[in-house]
Amino acid sequence: MKFSPIKFQGALAAAGVSLMPFVYLQFSVPHGKGIVKLSDIIGQGLTSSPLTMFLLGIMLLFAALHFVLTFAYLKNMASWVLNREEYKTFMNNAQLNIGIFSPIISLSMSLNVILGPVVLFFNISQPAIHSMLPLIFVIWGLLWFALFFLEAKSIKGWFMFPIEAEKLNFGWLLDVFAFGMISLVGAGISAIPAGSKIASLSAVMTLAAISTGIFLFVMKLIILIYHQLKADKMPDKIFLPSYFVVVPILCLWGISMYKYNAYLRTRFSYDLQGLSYFIIMISFSGSVFCIFLFTYLLRDYYKNEFNKKEFYPSLWAPVCALVGFEVLGSYVYGNYYRSQVLLAACCLSTVLAAGLYITNLVKYYRYGK
Repeated sequence: MKFSPIKFQGALAAAGVSLMPFVYLQFSVPHGKGIVKLSDIIGQGLTSSPLTMFLLGIMLLFAALHFVLTFAYLKNMASWVLNREEYKTFMNNAQLNIGIFSPIISLSMSLNVILGPVVLFFNISQPAIHSMLPLIFVIWGLLWFALFFLEAKSIKGWFMFPIEAEKLNFGWLLDVFAFGMISLVGAGISAIPAGSKIASLSAVMTLAAISTGIFLFVMKLIILIYHQLKADKMPDKIFLPSYFVVVPILCLWGISMYKYNAYLRTRFSYDLQGLSYFIIMISFSGSVFCIFLFTYLLRDYYKNEFNKKEFYPSLWAPVCALVGFEVLGSYVYGNYYRSQVLLAACCLSTVLAAGLYITNLVKYYRYGK
């Protein structure tokens, strides 16, 4: 199969599925300050629970799959970038070049997997996590600069190679997705109470990413909704699942600002608990609404087209939507509303995401072009 940067969406979705059980356990397993560890789970006697073992299995499987796919795609991307003709052709295609942001999203997600499932399985201590911060900050900083550079090129491309209005689809929000992911990692680095210089610098860079990303999100969403309302039909079926990309974006902005508030509270002693509550609850409510709305709008697609023997990259978007719902739901459960129904919904969404991912992966290897 010919390489394209958009293939990193598969690695991204695998990372997302691996984080779902991690966040679930983070908020449902009693543990000390910081990240939940395997030793905490063993200490609580939860290894005898089929549910816990299932979640740990999902986490381990999809984290491993993420890193395998990431290394394979990085190798392919190196050859692709060196082929200047292929790279230039891709970047000059106004409808396709938005896919260049996929590697940044996926590689940023790799840092979340390291600071989540990897820390859990290897029982990495808090001091050891702090010692990793300089390296993680450098990697994140390189991705931050790459994101702003590629966004500048993308904006330039809008004027040089404008997209026809009828060809716009929600995949156009991939750069917003990238800004959200970069913001999430940066806010997480800022919130870890170690190394004030790293925390302060990452906070400034994160604020730049948050403000730029939200501006792009609002602007692009208005344009997309406007043209969709004017159109006399839905986009082509290969773009329909991309509607769901709105959900992980809402999740990323919500949790990024939640963690950024934690930095502000530590750095300036601001009491932002009330603001954090509204940010998480609005993001979660918006995600639930979007999932129901898009599922209703695409009901004919899922009835008539979804089971066909074909693959297109937008199929990863519903997986990411389930990830966004579960992560936000776990934050709501852990901080504001300890409902067993909500916890069960988060668990069910993990099962659905894992099943949908495997279905898409089979389609990718059988029918992907």
